[in-house]
Amino acid sequence: MPLLVAGPRGPGLPVAECARHGERAGPRCGGRPVASGGAQPPLTIGARQTYLYFAGTPLFPFGHGLSYASFRYADLSVDTGADTVRVRCTVTNTGDVTADEVAQLYTRAVDPSAVRPRRELLGHRRVMLAPGERAEPTFEVPLSAFAFWDVARGRRRREPGPYDLLVGASSEDIRLRTTLALDGEPAAPRAVLSRGLEAAGFDEQSGAALVDRTKVSGDAVPPADGGTAELVYRDCDFGAGAREVTVRVSGRGEVELLPGGGSAPVTPALDAPGSGPYDYTTLRAGIAVAGVRDVRLRLRGPLRLAHVGFSG
Repeated sequence: MPLLVAGPRGPGLPVAECARHGERAGPRCGGRPVASGGAQPPLTIGARQTYLYFAGTPLFPFGHGLSYASFRYADLSVDTGADTVRVRCTVTNTGDVTADEVAQLYTRAVDPSAVRPRRELLGHRRVMLAPGERAEPTFEVPLSAFAFWDVARGRRRREPGPYDLLVGASSEDIRLRTTLALDGEPAAPRAVLSRGLEAAGFDEQSGAALVDRTKVSGDAVPPADGGTAELVYRDCDFGAGAREVTVRVSGRGEVELLPGGGSAPVTPALDAPGSGPYDYTTLRAGIAVAGVRDVRLRLRGPLRLAHVGFSG
């Protein structure tokens, strides 16, 4: 510690902190006590809820650190292999004391089809350098690191297109950048006639939560606190047309299927007759929906929605 305070040795601990406690982002649990063997408390979740989507100005950006030295970044190079991307740069200590620097590599999808973070950390390398000394941090990044969780497919997918590669001393102190074009799996409408909709695979939600579908696996969606919730599923392909909808639910309440952007239900309210949280039943109703369109579901009451199916 005396060496850090006096200056012969530089500090090297990155710090990231919100300006106000209320700006801390992240999913929220219901916080209710759980009886032994009982259902888990709901998790309120949705898009843009973690620090990766934080639009404010933090006291210190992600990756920020203090140093008595200064560093120059140069000579960015990128090599793409069959399964990896290799990124190199040169970092030179331009200060008067020996210190370490944490070079950080970030990426950003330039034109994504879904909401993506402003930037994502791919890797970091710490180097200790004497005055005038330089090093060449190298990042070996698997192509799988550029994938994101596709709610429509229920798995990770790498989207084709341009990706920015950003190298710097923090998430906001970017020194070098380039753009890399990657191939991948393009976005496609949801094949709802063959796979239906997993309730937890929504694109947007209002007033909903996530809970365990069974005691061992799966997710289900209830309205938070037993009220009213709406779920939106984008780009659902009904082909030449669907004539019946089935919903797999437990508990007691109502489910309505709404047209994309509309308010009048396509189906009458399907009434769940009431059961335990893990005792599911299947409800059916006739519909007339064709083509590619958004699906909006409205849930009312203390029910759990597990799956929605469609047939022609």
